[in-house]
Amino acid sequence: MEFEKRKAATMASMNSPEADKSPKGTIDTPIIPLLTAINSHSSFFTTSSCSGRISIFSQPLNPNPSSKKKAKGGSWLFISHTPVHPSSLLPILFPQKGFKNQEFQGGPFALLFKFEPLIIAVECRNVEAAQFLVSLAISCGFRESGITNLSKRVIVGIRCSIRLEVPLGSSERVIVSSEYVEYLVNVANEKMEANRGRTDCFLDALLKNGFSANGNVVETGICNGDEDSECHDGGKMESLGNSMSFDEDDVVDGERRSDLDDCQSGCFALTLSTV
Repeated sequence: MEFEKRKAATMASMNSPEADKSPKGTIDTPIIPLLTAINSHSSFFTTSSCSGRISIFSQPLNPNPSSKKKAKGGSWLFISHTPVHPSSLLPILFPQKGFKNQEFQGGPFALLFKFEPLIIAVECRNVEAAQFLVSLAISCGFRESGITNLSKRVIVGIRCSIRLEVPLGSSERVIVSSEYVEYLVNVANEKMEANRGRTDCFLDALLKNGFSANGNVVETGICNGDEDSECHDGGKMESLGNSMSFDEDDVVDGERRSDLDDCQSGCFALTLSTV
């Protein structure tokens, strides 16, 4: 019953017209069909997500403990959840002569160019359901997926490793050329397309396994009762025992601690109290 209560509360929050707890306030549009499919099944619900993003991140070289910016100090100067054109980033890094980016006040800041792929935290009814979801995600290219929490709630993190993080210099001196930034953008766009391909593959795999594209509740093929109950599809479940797992100390509610911090800007994040 507690699983159903948590899912009902989460779904009510996601469907509310009010902004969620992230600064962006909404779910990333590219990921809505995938979240709809996952949440359509009675054995799963998503607790946080990011569809993947390209960003420029600034972080203080001398962090201020009283900073109200990102938990670890810093902020995003640019974020996009879709492929970008270099012209969107160049004015941030190379402002016109005589102008200075207002975000750099109070610096100096280290500047990072980043691409981060899809990440989703999913609460599962039981271990069998979690193993099924992890196996399916891994088969679609999300090879870093695994069960991240087995204490009071069964949490799965869906993710992959096609990341990119490149130092650009500092707010006082960008040490790369505009041509190199254009190159990085092209690489990030390629990774974004690969990320989208894996996302589409995962959605297609879910639909082929009985999940719903329109949000209609389904209960096929996965254990829906207690952990020791029989599975509806025992043959399928037998092949899922080798799913990856993560150290719980490195992950909180389905996301690495660093990813939880990142998710507070531009990505949907919902925190529920543990019952």
